[in-house]
Amino acid sequence: MPLPWVLGAMLAVAAASLLMGRTLTQKGVLRRAAQGCIGLAIGLAFTPATWGLLGDLTLWIVLAATTALVLSVLAAPVIQRLAGMDGPTAIYAVALGASSEMALQAQRAGADGASVACAHAVRIIMVTGIVTFLAWMLGQPIAASTALVSVAVVTLPHLLLLLAAAMLLALLIQRQNVPNPWLLGPLIVGGLGAMLSWGGRLPDAMLIAAQVMIGWALGQNITRSFFSRAPRVLACAALVTLGILAACLTMGWLISWGSGLPLMTTFIALAPGGMAEMGVIAKTFGLGAPLVTAFHIVRIVSTVFLTQMLARWMLSSGWVRH
Repeated sequence: MPLPWVLGAMLAVAAASLLMGRTLTQKGVLRRAAQGCIGLAIGLAFTPATWGLLGDLTLWIVLAATTALVLSVLAAPVIQRLAGMDGPTAIYAVALGASSEMALQAQRAGADGASVACAHAVRIIMVTGIVTFLAWMLGQPIAASTALVSVAVVTLPHLLLLLAAAMLLALLIQRQNVPNPWLLGPLIVGGLGAMLSWGGRLPDAMLIAAQVMIGWALGQNITRSFFSRAPRVLACAALVTLGILAACLTMGWLISWGSGLPLMTTFIALAPGGMAEMGVIAKTFGLGAPLVTAFHIVRIVSTVFLTQMLARWMLSSGWVRH
């Protein structure tokens, strides 16, 4: 089965929560540690050659971020009509940015924060599952990237230095209210480590534990109250997510044709899942995790900073109803 540590943990936690009737809530420190491990692992792959390739892909990265903004604008009136939402709730429910930041912005805009959070949980869970199984069904080799025997494990002294630096930078970024600090901080540190020829891979046990924690974080959203609180919102969010994924696949084909990248790489780079989850999928299937992460960083940052402006335009122009 594909991505066993993420999907297995997600399904196990979901099943336990549904059977027991209570949420198996994960401590925030575990989620942050998992994000840090994934960010560091991906950052270590940002070699000088990868940076050179990213420079050649700047146009396509900007196009992908623009696509996410356009899809958010197009999806807002659709989910409003389907789910009967007010305007601000509909806008933030389909904004393809960091889910936690979108929920906070929604509350500040007077939207229904619970509905927004539910819609984003549906999106991330669906995208993670669908993209994983699609890559698996298309024959992407899993074993080739889960155990990169040709890449040495980072030495223990370097690993300890990287972990300490990653934690400090994540704390500094968090104080600036930047989205995903516990992924971005370690990602930057890992990239610097790669530039200093400290490259390699993290110990397998660390990556496995991180993937289990990410799966747990996804699975804790699937509870009885999750399904009973707003079933219409969940169904509409699922339907809109399928439409967005279809559009991302089409745009992924265009970017693949223009850039020469594999179609699955460009599809995962555009798929509106969580940055950590998409990075894990790309790393697992050997689909250029640094490239995929770069695409998602630009998408999330642009969405976080431009959604409020787009929301004001959509409401004032009547694109969505108040």
